[in-house]
Parts: sequence; C-alpha cells; structure tokens
Amino acid sequence: MIMLTIDQLNGLQDYLLTQIIGQDKTLTALAETIKHGCIRLNPQGRPRGTLFLLGPTGVGKTESIRAVCEYIYGDQDSNLLRLDMSEFSRQAGEEALINLIGAPGGKTVGRLGEFLRTHTEGIILYDEIEKSHPAIFTIMLQQLDAARITLSDNTTHDLSNFFIVATSNIGAHTFQNIKHLSERRLQQNLEMQLKERFSPEFVARFGKFGHEILLFKPLKPEHLRLIARKFYLSLLPGYQQSHQILIHGFTDEVVEETLRTIDNTRNGARELRSTVERKIRTFMYELLSRETSRDIEGFLDVDPINPENLILISNHQHNKRIHLCH
Repeated sequence: MIMLTIDQLNGLQDYLLTQIIGQDKTLTALAETIKHGCIRLNPQGRPRGTLFLLGPTGVGKTESIRAVCEYIYGDQDSNLLRLDMSEFSRQAGEEALINLIGAPGGKTVGRLGEFLRTHTEGIILYDEIEKSHPAIFTIMLQQLDAARITLSDNTTHDLSNFFIVATSNIGAHTFQNIKHLSERRLQQNLEMQLKERFSPEFVARFGKFGHEILLFKPLKPEHLRLIARKFYLSLLPGYQQSHQILIHGFTDEVVEETLRTIDNTRNGARELRSTVERKIRTFMYELLSRETSRDIEGFLDVDPINPENLILISNHQHNKRIHLCH
C-alpha cells in the first residue's frame, strides 16, 4: 500500500533525475502523473494513472518505471508486473490471450491473473507494446476505460489501484533525425506513426502528448559518459565482498575508452551496460588468474600500450582524474 506523504511524493522527481540521465523534461511530466495517482486524484473508476512512453531503445523508458516502483513501494520489482510483449507477438490470438488472462475454465490464470492474485495495487507495464498480438489491445481497452479486467475464469479484478503503462520503440528512426526536427514536428510525426500502428481510440485512452504520452529522446555522448561512470560506481564495489578485490576508484580514461568501444548512441544505455559488465568481467578474471595475494586493491586505469585493456594501478596518479568508489 502506498504510504507516502505529500512531502515524500514531492521528492519523486528529484529521485528519478538521479536514476535516469538525459530525460529531465520527460521525467518531470512522468512524476506529475505518478504523484497525482498516488493520492487518488484520478477520476473514479479509472486506473491510478496511464502512461505511454515512446523512444528508441536503451534511453530509460523501462528503467524509469522500475525507479518509480522502487520509490513508492520500496523495491524495483515487488509491485511491478512487466510484460515483455515480444513474448506475445508470434502467438495466435487465442494463445496470446491464454498467456495473458488464462485458459477458459480456469485451468490457467495467465500472467495477469498470477499477479492480481497476490497484488491489490502496483504497476502493470506492457513493454514494447507494438510487438504484441492485436488481440491484446482489446484486453487493454477494458483496463484503460473501466480499470477492470475479466480473466478467462470469469473473475473480474479491480485495477483502480494500479498504474497502466505502455512503452514503444515506434518511430525509432525518426529520433535518429531529431536534429532536423522541431519539438512540434517531432511530436506530430510520432503521433501520426502511433495512429498508423494503433487505433486512435487506443492511443487516446492514455492521454495527451506531453502529459501522459511522453517522449524519451536519444542519449547524447555527455549523457552516456555520466551513465558509464554510474555503472562502474555501482558494479566495482561488489567485488570487495565477493572476491576480496578492493577497487578504490577509476580514471577518466577508463570511461572514455569504454565509450570508444561503442559504435554509436543508437542502442543507448543498454549496450553501454553490457560493455561495462564485459570489460569488468574480463579484467577481474585475468586479475584473479595472475594474482597470488589474497587481498587485491588499487585504482582502475587503461593499459597505456593497449588502451582497450584495463589495468590496476597502486597509487593515485595526480595527473589523472579519479572517480572514487567509496
């Protein structure tokens, strides 16, 4: 149950800005919808809030919802049902519905049924909604219109305590040309593509552009730089407890070399995260293979001869900027 005070809810926007980088304007609007829903300012008989998040892959759409869940419920996943709609894309209509709302006769309750059996409030996230079978949209209309869902066993669940969220990569190619489009032209272009892929009635159920239908823009190099630092800062300390490797910090060169290994910003933070994780795993394995000492510590830097490789330096070098892990 949401137990946040108004003062606590007012801190949601600032919290999201610390978790998601490069989407400040969008996060402000997203936080407004969530805050209003948390104190039930939504119309009676409707979900607590509806959001349709658009943008290319890896820019923070799903992560922003997980951050919201963590802020209002104390955990990223406890009250979040994330439905990867690619799992519903190749099924026949009946199979897709069975997977979602269960089989006739109650033999199975489906993903929604399992979640609603144990949760009376939370967030239902339809991730990459454009990949789902068209039969799913009919089920969603009932949720968006009347905040309820009837499962195949004929049980009806009240969804007025839930936020209903959809994400989509529709128009990803449009975002690649964002420099040549004004904010208004970008919105018009995406709105047209949405209504070509979905019915205008379906899109209208979520709300209006700039309020409930929100654009997550491509990340710029400076955003990826900050995200790379964040990944290193969050991952490196864990090796002290698990492998007795104490990394005090890392140099700017580590971040810059990591960014150079990414071809472009098209895949956003998702590709960056996997790159950071791979570089750290490779380095840690090599370090453990050659070190005989039980306790290993130092600062992470790049090899001056082969910059793509990471090395451990023992001293804080004054000619290099260090990002401290502790």
